[in-house]
Amino acid sequence: MGVFTFVCRDSGAEWSAKQHKGELEASAATPYDLQRQLVSAACAEDKSGGVQSSFTMVSPNSAIFQVRTPSRAH
Repeated sequence: MGVFTFVCRDSGAEWSAKQHKGELEASAATPYDLQRQLVSAACAEDKSGGVQSSFTMVSPNSAIFQVRTPSRAH
């Protein structure tokens, strides 16, 4: 299973995210649009199929977003 963890922040004008221990990043006007972009980015990196995700607010202007991809059959 691949796990992609992103630190997300709301600047007031837009949401931005950077991958924890990685190079993926994105920005969008809303948290929903940001999550869609991050799922797309994670799927492009790990082409193993469907994903599970979770978005957890940790303060009024920051959140942790995780995308989990299924493990590949060996």
